[in-house]
Amino acid sequence: MMKEFVYKAYDESGVLVEDRLLAESRMEAAREVFARDLHLIHLEEKKEEKSLFSWGRPFASRRKLSLLAEEWAALLDAGLTMTDSLSLLEEQLGRKERKVLSDIGKTISTGHGIGDSFRRVRCFPPFFISLLQVGELSGTLPEELHRISKYYEKEDRFIRQLERALAYPLFTTLFSLVLFFVILTFILPSFALLFEALSIPLPKMASFALALGLWLRDYGVLLFSILFLLVLGGTLFCLTEEGKKRLDRFLYHRAFYHRILLIRFCTTLSALLESGRTLSESLRDVKEVLHNRAATKALSQVIGELEKGQSFDRALGAGNFGFPLVCHLCRVGMESGELPRFLRHAGDILSQETERKLHRFRAVLEPSLLIFTGAVTAFLVFSVMLPVFQAAGSHMGG
Repeated sequence: MMKEFVYKAYDESGVLVEDRLLAESRMEAAREVFARDLHLIHLEEKKEEKSLFSWGRPFASRRKLSLLAEEWAALLDAGLTMTDSLSLLEEQLGRKERKVLSDIGKTISTGHGIGDSFRRVRCFPPFFISLLQVGELSGTLPEELHRISKYYEKEDRFIRQLERALAYPLFTTLFSLVLFFVILTFILPSFALLFEALSIPLPKMASFALALGLWLRDYGVLLFSILFLLVLGGTLFCLTEEGKKRLDRFLYHRAFYHRILLIRFCTTLSALLESGRTLSESLRDVKEVLHNRAATKALSQVIGELEKGQSFDRALGAGNFGFPLVCHLCRVGMESGELPRFLRHAGDILSQETERKLHRFRAVLEPSLLIFTGAVTAFLVFSVMLPVFQAAGSHMGG
């Protein structure tokens, strides 16, 4: 993977030079500086700035990336130059995005490549930059931009379907918990004095519910404080290197999450291969897109098996990275010489299967949550109100 290095050096005339370059290692970066007939003073790798609030960054959403690529491709197809098209795009974007495109346009005008210029601003994902570099080298930039737009549009649509599928069950669960808390802590305890004054015997479950409500009213703040601290501690641990490793390992071995990783793997690899990159180059670029360390490690094992001469489908199976369906379609794709098409087909099948599972999940969970919420609420209400009605009936009868 190429890394960005910042260096300071003197040229032969003694003028201080400050610039950046891309290299795979610090040693290669130093060699590149010496190859430019410069006397190196300082060299360091520029670390990527990470933020917990990534949604506030320019071009953080897939939708924005898709629209940018599609509109830029349309302007290039219309005959506009590179800098003119970027300047025109600036006028249609927000303040942060305008600043980014302005910096990119200035960098391109100084003679830097398109891919290098986009990499410098550190706002665009590796897949976006990889296809830009392919389009720049092959002279097919509009075609690659169309491919980028379709890729992010498809991924954005799939992510939105996931969010919609999970939003309602989560909301219903949260509403149920709030409702139970209100009933137990405010409604049920208000009947305690009434029952005591009327000497009404309570069923065991109603007595337990009243006791639980009184306890929550007295110690609920302490309980929620402990739960909040546990969640906060777990979140902070997950932000550490060890926590990220364990979380990635845990998620990677969950079948549903693994399927989502494979969808991204198939669609990304298919797009990279269609752009003309070799299989080994494409696999190395895909590693930067997965965003899961356990998956990246497994894919590195696949690349290692390929370098040993193993077939692609067997390498996927040996590394336990691909599902049997993906391995089978990859074998057919390699034998027929149409691997990108079969990878795209595998991604579509996995996406459809995931959508069906989500639909079944919602179809079962939503009514189950509603029935459970209604049943518990009815039980709590009738366990309190029924003794009141019985006591009232006995007094009227007497």
